[in-house]
Amino acid sequence: MPDLPLDYSTPKSTKRSIWDKILRPFNIYFYTRSLMSIVRCSKILNKDNYYDLFIGHCNDIVTSVEATGANIEAYGLDNIPKEPCVIIGNHMSTLETVTLGGIIGKRAKISIVIKESLLKYPYFGDILRKLECISLTRTNPVHDLKKILKEGPKLLEKGTTIIVFPQHTRGAYHPEDFSSIGVKLAKRSKVPVVPLALDTRLWGKGKLISDLGPVSRDIPVRYSFGEPMIIEKNEKEIHSKCLDFISKELEKWGAYKP
Repeated sequence: MPDLPLDYSTPKSTKRSIWDKILRPFNIYFYTRSLMSIVRCSKILNKDNYYDLFIGHCNDIVTSVEATGANIEAYGLDNIPKEPCVIIGNHMSTLETVTLGGIIGKRAKISIVIKESLLKYPYFGDILRKLECISLTRTNPVHDLKKILKEGPKLLEKGTTIIVFPQHTRGAYHPEDFSSIGVKLAKRSKVPVVPLALDTRLWGKGKLISDLGPVSRDIPVRYSFGEPMIIEKNEKEIHSKCLDFISKELEKWGAYKP
């Protein structure tokens, strides 16, 4: 597989914020800045141009990552088609959920398949509802499949691209944990599939509060979008190609060791 073009990389002139250095214990600066972006985003949901504002707040969190001294890279953004599609990616941390709107930008209006518990989060849950995210139990596969095959096609018909993380839980990448729910949705809706490999180990899991873990500034944050694929009668083949793309990209980055 040829290397994908590097569409974005943190400018070399970007410097770590002095406040991040001062407030290094417990990563206070990073989390405060990111959480404030989420709160501000939740306050503009009734505006006509809310989606453009949502992108801006996602970019604020991208900037918050760069303010810690970490680098962000995005590859293959031109592989995201203009028409709605299903993006299938691995799920490492909270970071991709709050930054993908900024990374993808205006190339596509997105919605994300999430676990139901996220809707209970203050402010964040309001944003997810406005984005018409599809909430799943993650414990009842039959119920989840029926729900995504009912709600997903309606969103795609409206022109919304859907991002699916088909792992049972976020964290290390294990291909055997990937369900085929994403390719089933794409096949039902007759839209392309775009594989997404991401490395967001920067935002680690916390011991006391899962979403407030260590920040690993020395690990670059990376997003890589593969070429779109059409599903006809080759559902298992497309699912396998998605896994293969993600595996190779993560292995190249040192984020996956089979």
